[in-house]
Amino acid sequence: MSAPERLAAAQPPPPTEPAGAERPPPPHTRLLRRLRRPAIASLPLLACAALAWASLAVPAVLGYDPWVWLVWGRELVRGVPASDGSIAWKPLPVLVTTPLALFGDAAPELWTVVARTAGLVGLVAAFRLARRFAGPVAGALAVAAFLLTPDAEARWIRHLLQANIEPATVMLCLVAVERHLDDRRGQALLFLAAAGLTRPEIWPFLLVHAVYVVWHSPRLAWLAVPVLAAVPALWFGGDALVSGDPVAGATVARVLTGGPAERLLMAMDNAAGAVVAPVWVAAAVAVVWAAHRRVAAPVVLAAGALGWIAIVLVMAGAFGYAALGRFYAPAAAVLCVLAGIAVGWAVRATRPVVLRPLVLVALVGAAVPFAQARAQWLPVQVATAAEWAASDAELDPLIAAVGGRDAMLACGAVSIEAAGAALEVRPRLVWTLDVPLAVVRPNHDPGPVVAVVRSGGALDAGMAALPDVARPLARTGGWAAYAYQCPTPPR
Repeated sequence: MSAPERLAAAQPPPPTEPAGAERPPPPHTRLLRRLRRPAIASLPLLACAALAWASLAVPAVLGYDPWVWLVWGRELVRGVPASDGSIAWKPLPVLVTTPLALFGDAAPELWTVVARTAGLVGLVAAFRLARRFAGPVAGALAVAAFLLTPDAEARWIRHLLQANIEPATVMLCLVAVERHLDDRRGQALLFLAAAGLTRPEIWPFLLVHAVYVVWHSPRLAWLAVPVLAAVPALWFGGDALVSGDPVAGATVARVLTGGPAERLLMAMDNAAGAVVAPVWVAAAVAVVWAAHRRVAAPVVLAAGALGWIAIVLVMAGAFGYAALGRFYAPAAAVLCVLAGIAVGWAVRATRPVVLRPLVLVALVGAAVPFAQARAQWLPVQVATAAEWAASDAELDPLIAAVGGRDAMLACGAVSIEAAGAALEVRPRLVWTLDVPLAVVRPNHDPGPVVAVVRSGGALDAGMAALPDVARPLARTGGWAAYAYQCPTPPR
């Protein structure tokens, strides 16, 4: 045997895999698997975005606050925005509308898509959170209950259509809870901080969670410290930027009159009506049941919801801040999730299994009389949004009939009737005319102004009776325009 042959014979045989052993997948397969998870996880977000884009076909108009945020975003791109003291500063919306302003006239539609996407993702998050503990039935019931919030008229769907911020706040809070339960504490902190840029009630929760994160994960201190600093900096710094006063927004938000007891009772009434009565009962059952089963998360969620409500009550009673139903929206979402969990657990606990559908029907049926009154408001909210959209659409023909932007501003300022839906379109008129907020005044202040009033209303009749003082300029649909105390008629 030659030397090479003897060397080869001395080498140990190659290892053999045991029968039935799986070979590790090739690198490209492992890469595809890693990419598949985030791709699948993003499907709900993409579906919500697609639905939000399709919803632009639904007649609806942006709310008052979103139009102001769009105006501020456009002004930030150009220089320094200016507040007229009509609404309080909110950092997160303006952080979004500022880059959207680069798209010009498309910015309102883009904001609408972003806000509605966030609201729809909030529904998905409520479903997933309830399903996590009690299955898909619990998730579906949580969503159904939440659609009937946050007041007796079930205005959540209108807030969604009008691209208000509360649906986004709910989404950020619920996703923060999900991320925390998934042990993604840093991500949870970021979502909670983003929510803290929409509502100040979140600040105590953000502080507690930041301390918890640092205590359990000291390596995340580099994230928690700047986050805690950034939230108040963006609130008070932004307020100082638009108004010159870092606490101007806090002053604007103090709108309640009457004594502390009266304000507190009003706030408590709104809190009680944030969800239907069966949701309160079912949520309480979920807390007791969770404590019995030693499942901590539902108990903590309930404590958070009650804590949120308590904060709103104190702010209303002690300081006069508004306590509208939509301000309770995050707490209402959590209560609906807990109610869904209670029903889901009750159905699962039923023996024999064949009786489970009967238990579900009985529990849901018991809630129907309470939910029916609110459910009847859902088509009304959609119809109201369409009605306001039709009124808003008549502004552009009116501006054209007057003679365009320059003619509308020929008297130096513009006023709009401050009543109901008419006042809601005031910042929309600011956006269309591309002027600061202060140029378009609510009601018809002493002139000279071009006054925009509701056709057939009391102001319209009053101005029509004074042709020497209020010269009629144009009339289209539901609007009329007058040159009030204006020395030279607009051309």
